[in-house]
Amino acid sequence: MGFTSGVPLLVTGTLVQAWWLEAGLDLKAIGLLALTGLPYTFKWAWSFWLDAYDPPLFAAWGRRRGWMLLSQAALFACLWLLSLVNPHQVGAVSALCLALALASATQDTVVDAYRREDLAEADLAPGSAAYIWGYRLGMLAVGGGGLIAADFIGLPLVFRLTAFLLFLGPLTVTFSPEPDRPLIQPAGLMETIWRPLALFFKRPASIYILLFIFFYKFGDQLAASLTTAYYLTLGYEKKVIGSISKIAGAWATLAGVALGGWGAVRLGLATSLWLFGFLQMLTTLGFVLLYYLPVHPLALGLVVAQENLAAGAGTSAFVAFMAGQTDRGFSASQYALLSSLMALPRTLLSAPAGWLVEALNWTGFYFLSTALALPGLALLWHLRRRHVFY
Repeated sequence: MGFTSGVPLLVTGTLVQAWWLEAGLDLKAIGLLALTGLPYTFKWAWSFWLDAYDPPLFAAWGRRRGWMLLSQAALFACLWLLSLVNPHQVGAVSALCLALALASATQDTVVDAYRREDLAEADLAPGSAAYIWGYRLGMLAVGGGGLIAADFIGLPLVFRLTAFLLFLGPLTVTFSPEPDRPLIQPAGLMETIWRPLALFFKRPASIYILLFIFFYKFGDQLAASLTTAYYLTLGYEKKVIGSISKIAGAWATLAGVALGGWGAVRLGLATSLWLFGFLQMLTTLGFVLLYYLPVHPLALGLVVAQENLAAGAGTSAFVAFMAGQTDRGFSASQYALLSSLMALPRTLLSAPAGWLVEALNWTGFYFLSTALALPGLALLWHLRRRHVFY
């Protein structure tokens, strides 16, 4: 399920971007393509519907599996149509990219809900780690493998091959049981929206939970917002940055995800969040160290690897924590809201990051990023005092 969710993510941001660049479109048009990814940010807006109503055409498969199959069918159709249009048909390509993101965001929401409802509480951490592993491998298959294949067979055929990769989705659904869950039949649309919200805010320390979700990866996300520009400023070549990010960065992230899942099981979720939160904070200082080291691929590789390892471990434990804060039956809407809140700092921090570098210089910027990990750790301490962890 994770692999099938990760496959569509880089189609627009990597493959279509390269397709348009090859076709000679200007950078302004290519930049605006990012707007087609808005459904990932606003998926909470229709997540309530996924909790409360069966999907058209696929209702016989169950509510969760049915929505998965419907979204996967839509993804296949979008990718196949994308392979048939001319890249200069900007309106058609943009519309298909928007539809692709809508279907992909829907699939992500339903898979998140399925994971919450199908797994026991003790299995949420390793289950989340397995999902993130699959997600990252799906992204690598398209972002790395897709671009390599495009040099030999062209991007339209790559779109079709990507569509066929998505057949793993229906195959997985076929052998996956519909999770046991209360069948929600709301009285109307307003109840569909307010009921999961009301249930969440009945939780002890619900406001502190929301603040913790917002701040736990705050410093980590700020530090990552300008890494490419930072490496280039230090004098690293683009090919060195790309190869190290793809190889050392990707595999370190996967190792970190596995470490996060293992730690949550062996040490407990609260202890893991503490440990990996401190690790995220300490490894951010590696960017400061890089400023003073000679420009060498080994130095860059070590900094990228240790930061990605910590970020992967923290994300794995953090995703398990968020899943545990949802109610069965309303997990799609509640998890969509929480994951959107988790991603919000990344969006908000992209704009002022450049200004902060100008004001503080690069080392000051990364010292600030390190310090901004402290609010999340302080909120974690407060959540333990409020007995959110048992």
